[in-house]
Amino acid sequence: MYRRNGLSDGASISSASSEGTSSLLSLDGPSGDYAKSYDAVVFDVLKVTPEEFASQITLMDAPVFKAIQPEELASCGWNRKEKHILAPNVVAFTRRFNQVSFWLVREILTAQTLKIRAEILSHFVKIAKKLLELNNLHSLVSVVSALQSAPIFRLSKTWALISRKDKATFEKLDFLTSKEENYTRMREYIRSLKMVPCIPYLALPDSSVVLH
Repeated sequence: MYRRNGLSDGASISSASSEGTSSLLSLDGPSGDYAKSYDAVVFDVLKVTPEEFASQITLMDAPVFKAIQPEELASCGWNRKEKHILAPNVVAFTRRFNQVSFWLVREILTAQTLKIRAEILSHFVKIAKKLLELNNLHSLVSVVSALQSAPIFRLSKTWALISRKDKATFEKLDFLTSKEENYTRMREYIRSLKMVPCIPYLALPDSSVVLH
């Protein structure tokens, strides 16, 4: 099971060991054949601009975040068996995190050629940058986490085709979202925003909320 800092929602990835081979992912349900359900002719991720993707992701994240009640965080109910009752909105927010991550992984791994896979990977790096510009740290961490996951990070041939600029962007975003010292850099970034609205990343596993 793929997790970042303990955030998971029953989703799992089973991936082949070498680039160019098929991979199987399952999202909130039993494993399925994504080759049958995914039609690249109907939807081409590269035809939607990073700005539009980031905007739409943020529009979907915002109401889920706003619905979280203070008592859900204070009770740490998301760690309990009755989490769907004690912290339903935190669970929904976590689900959004995983939906974005696994969507990204699926889009990259189902690419038909190495060239297209590299283009899609670069596209998601640009989307991550736009998410930061929108101060959507929740989905920013989701995207960066997915790009760091084993099924994607092991694609050495794909990463080799990524431009130097996109690699530098990814490294900067990775540095910002690093969990070192309890997300010190992200906390500092949020403080720098002062009164500017943002969608924070909730560092749930260590019972710490990034946004004070």
